[in-house]
Amino acid sequence: MNGRVLRWIFLMVLGLSLGPVRAFYIRLHGVVTEHATGDAMKGVQIRLVKDSIERETVITPWNGSYELFLERGYDYIVWFYREDLVTKHVRIDAREIPLFPDVPFYDMDLQMTLFTWIEGFDFSVLDAPIGMAAYKHSVRNLNWDIEYTDRMRVEVARMMVLYEREVAARRKQAAKEGSTLKKKVNRRRVYF
Repeated sequence: MNGRVLRWIFLMVLGLSLGPVRAFYIRLHGVVTEHATGDAMKGVQIRLVKDSIERETVITPWNGSYELFLERGYDYIVWFYREDLVTKHVRIDAREIPLFPDVPFYDMDLQMTLFTWIEGFDFSVLDAPIGMAAYKHSVRNLNWDIEYTDRMRVEVARMMVLYEREVAARRKQAAKEGSTLKKKVNRRRVYF
């Protein structure tokens, strides 16, 4: 037998002895709910943008659940969008995950609350990601940046107080005018 055939046989035996090779993945899942009621939201698009290129979109069913699978080595933005709702997004940086992590996958449970878009209100605080996660070598895991999240939580809470006041003022104005507040779907374009 020549050397090429022996190498091929060696690699086959080695491959059989190692068993099946499992690819590492990150499982991102959760439920999208309405901010005020906690009800599951149907029809929300969860868009996965991988290294600035949109890769996948899933739409929540009746129970508001979603599930996406991410790979190591990429930077992700995950958008939560529906025409009548305020869009939110998170960033997950998986670029520093080693080639052979300690575990076969990471499980990320991300619950998202959304609320109705109202014309003329300043939602600019949500132009930034509401959460960011990255691989931390010190703990050898993919973790949410708690300090960033806490800072965003304060800003979002301030915005929500103003939002709820604005909603109440608009309802009061509609009641004064003798009409009922009709839901108006504003077509807000979001480009990914």
